[in-house]
Amino acid sequence: MFKTNFPQMCSVLLLGSPGIGMLEFEISMVKEYLDAGEPVIFVSMDIMPKDLLAIMERFGISLDLLGNGLYVIDYHSSLLGNSEDRDAHEKSKVRRIHDLEGIMFNVASIYAEVKKPLRIFIHTLSTLFLYNQPSVVLKFFQISASRIRSEYGTAFIAVFDGVHDEKSLNHLMALADGVLELRFDPDLNRMMRIRHMRGMSASNRWIPFEITPSEDQSSAQVLQWK
Repeated sequence: MFKTNFPQMCSVLLLGSPGIGMLEFEISMVKEYLDAGEPVIFVSMDIMPKDLLAIMERFGISLDLLGNGLYVIDYHSSLLGNSEDRDAHEKSKVRRIHDLEGIMFNVASIYAEVKKPLRIFIHTLSTLFLYNQPSVVLKFFQISASRIRSEYGTAFIAVFDGVHDEKSLNHLMALADGVLELRFDPDLNRMMRIRHMRGMSASNRWIPFEITPSEDQSSAQVLQWK
């Protein structure tokens, strides 16, 4: 499993090519933070909770951690107008919200409960672009990222590259403390780099990574550096 060393109290934009495996990349980070005893919030905007939880299990994340270290906020169901599995959501302690304001309300509530810096993943802004004007998405990113890094911990907010206008993406990168990019090289090998990290010296060279079975569980998938 790869190791990450992002500072607390910052905002990181995860910028990835479609199909690169950005969700799997994020879940690998989630597992690492959970293994280190750090509380994690995952805000789902473009995947149903039951599917997200199934992927987390394949990555070796115990669902017993739900509500006790791992917190899942479901906004995707609201965007779809979907009431599927509402009882299952309640039993699995997935927090369902109906508007963007509910994200920060739940973040504040969880922070008050755990009293520790949080690692907060939002997947993805690209879904919000489908339902809102770019100015609304940029405002959400600016306000949410600012509040998280000043009060609650670290924000990892994902967006797909190549599907939005360049001006909006440049604005997002300017607002973030750091940018982590994932892309394919000409031979379709997966590559990543830290484009920049405010206040830190970071190499911006491209590093290959792959999705391979874990050593202790052949059915699980984790991301590894080559």
